[in-house]
Amino acid sequence: MPARRRVSARDDRAAALWADARRDAGWNAEKAAELTSWLKDHPERAELLRRHEALLDDAALVWATQRVAARSQTPRGFGAFRRGRLFQPVMAAGLAAVAGVVVLAGVGLAPRGDRLVGKRGETQPIALADGSAVRLNGLSEVQVELGESERRLRLKGEGFFEVAPDKTRPFSVEVDGVRVTAVGTRFNVDQRPKADGAAIEVVVFEGAVDVRSNRGISMRVRAGERAVVSRGVIQRAVLAHPEVETDVPSWAKGWLEFNDATLVSVVEDLERASGVRVELADPAVARVLVSGRLASDQPENALAAMVGVHGLTLTRKGTDQFVISKS
Repeated sequence: MPARRRVSARDDRAAALWADARRDAGWNAEKAAELTSWLKDHPERAELLRRHEALLDDAALVWATQRVAARSQTPRGFGAFRRGRLFQPVMAAGLAAVAGVVVLAGVGLAPRGDRLVGKRGETQPIALADGSAVRLNGLSEVQVELGESERRLRLKGEGFFEVAPDKTRPFSVEVDGVRVTAVGTRFNVDQRPKADGAAIEVVVFEGAVDVRSNRGISMRVRAGERAVVSRGVIQRAVLAHPEVETDVPSWAKGWLEFNDATLVSVVEDLERASGVRVELADPAVARVLVSGRLASDQPENALAAMVGVHGLTLTRKGTDQFVISKS
């Protein structure tokens, strides 16, 4: 089967915004000319635009995005696209259109809030009622509580967050006793299970966050930096290749990137992102260190490449089920 063509995240966001704009009452000849220029010599952009317009024809989606827009005067979401004079961002519909799903949270909630659960092998975009946006990785979940004085999300797994500004209501993400509080930002939070307890990794794409460990230690982490919280201790480092402000995490683009990660950790990420199930037949196999970039939409190829490099054996047990063992 030929490899699926990778879609530019920047083009995907722009196509979502163009789809929104063409339905706006302010659409005019000048904007139509800009759109024609954007589409010129890029047939893949025309296909993206067609898909996003088809999604916006869904009545449920239209209702949901209108509700989001009504709750936020300056929404950002995954549709916030910085491209000169293109046009003003139009709510969080870009996020919705990227994956064709909108989940509204925070409108008329019970005190416990909404619990949103992601499926194995699927990322789930969520538009919050305050104008913020969340993308959940596979096998992840978040409990959303948007109150009058604060916005609190409790995460299990991994999520990417784009926070709508609201100085009167701090926005925080909690996981395993660690609290990450936004300071006008875009950031990723990943809960990584370890033998001695979970490690929480926070990567900041834009702005800054305040990270507070379960021991009460606090640290500010800025764009281009990563913090790892383990056993209550926070370690901060500058990213070797910081993501650009308009980007999203590699897992949201269908890639998994590793640098001397244990095979058990790589397998956990691949299972979450692709839906495969992988058994490691020996504890020594789990400790093998892996580096590289893998396509999560081709999990069998990724597994075969890893075992080939390290002299291991890959055995298929059933549909999307594999065993890695020593040769």
